[in-house]
Amino acid sequence: MASRRRRRATTAGAAALAVVFGGAVASCGAAGPEAEQVPQRAELAFKNPMGTSYLRYIEESERRWVGGSSDPFYVRLAASTVTRGKGSARVRDIKVTVDTTATKSVTFTTMNRKHGCKGVRGIITCTPKDIASGEQENLWLFNMVVRKNAEKGPAGPMKVTVTSDNAPTLHHTSHIVIGSPRLTARDLPWASGPVEPGSELTVRPAFGNKGDVDVEGDLSVAVEVVGQATLRRRYGNCRYDKADAPKKALCTIPGPLPAGAAYETDHPFTVAVDSTGSQGKITATLYPAPNTPTRDLLPDSAPRGTGAPLGFRPTDGSNFDQFDRELAPADMQFRTTRRYDRQVNGFTIKGKVGQTLGIGVMDAAGYLEGSSYVTLPEGVSLIPHQEGEASELLYCEYTDEKNRKVLCPAPNNPAPELRVRIDKRVEGARGTVSVEPDPEHPDPDLTNNTAPITMEYVD
Repeated sequence: MASRRRRRATTAGAAALAVVFGGAVASCGAAGPEAEQVPQRAELAFKNPMGTSYLRYIEESERRWVGGSSDPFYVRLAASTVTRGKGSARVRDIKVTVDTTATKSVTFTTMNRKHGCKGVRGIITCTPKDIASGEQENLWLFNMVVRKNAEKGPAGPMKVTVTSDNAPTLHHTSHIVIGSPRLTARDLPWASGPVEPGSELTVRPAFGNKGDVDVEGDLSVAVEVVGQATLRRRYGNCRYDKADAPKKALCTIPGPLPAGAAYETDHPFTVAVDSTGSQGKITATLYPAPNTPTRDLLPDSAPRGTGAPLGFRPTDGSNFDQFDRELAPADMQFRTTRRYDRQVNGFTIKGKVGQTLGIGVMDAAGYLEGSSYVTLPEGVSLIPHQEGEASELLYCEYTDEKNRKVLCPAPNNPAPELRVRIDKRVEGARGTVSVEPDPEHPDPDLTNNTAPITMEYVD
């Protein structure tokens, strides 16, 4: 266990605590302990919100066959240094308090003693160990069990508070629902053949609910395009990552999504293929709005469409693919008639010194065929395939370690992984990734066969 002595930080490196649980961001500042130092500053961020916790419901007739049913409750905490200083900051004396007194028909059990969890009259407190900056912990705290003869539907709010010795307090509320939606999605239609560069594709996502409870409240539809294509910015209830040629949209559509219902969007999303594009991928995902993960969130200030709002209309959902309680995705890939224009997209290696990262170099954002050649930025080293790892996995390997040159083999299933370690900070460090032309067919544009690799250091 980490020491719990209360030691005040004396360097300019302040600690920040990120709770991977909600969607808001709070920040505050305080004067440093010494006048000549940068004031210590900590930030709190809720990520991957679970605004609604759906619990499995076992019918009385099924209990003798399946026994009891429980759902685990997790809080994932991440610590970071906000102001640069010497040494590594730690978030100390963390305490997670969960107030369950307003809930009904649910028993909270199996308190995790590893994290110091205990419950007294509906208040559960946990004291996990300190977390160093740049590290995170996925904390299982307890289980939730639906009581016998409970009714399906809302079971009340559960309030979560996170405090620590040197980071601001965070609050989040998760509303418990007894019963589970089972979200479904219709496959997006695949292009019958190569499409023309400069043309447009339209997709109309469709989703359903084959579970035993409705999804109440708003719904989120996240649409993203990777590769050589962009979205048209149209609908007034959708936010986009950019005003011009956006790649991502997040649309809020009023619910509910009743159990047994299926809907498709009442208007399509339009995807514009680049005039020199060779391929791309479109993904559409449905979430209960309170559970939209951080990776798909866009700020309230993000540009919106100028047209009428996007809505849903009923459709036949009998042949939809089934997923789980929290999301339903659908996607499609497309190729264009410039299929021999091999392309590669650049990327950023982001992390802290000493961190190991796995990067997928080959995907629909670049190309689907051929090996890739990487020159790593200075200060970054490759971690090749290790003894004991599964032989069917593909990893990039050195061809010239002295000059940081790496070969990533042609993609198979799965695609190869570029696994690297950030050894030291080198300001302005850059590398390259490239792909060679198809040896049997002329490549119409060699300028997009090489792209930069940049660095972004996290303190």
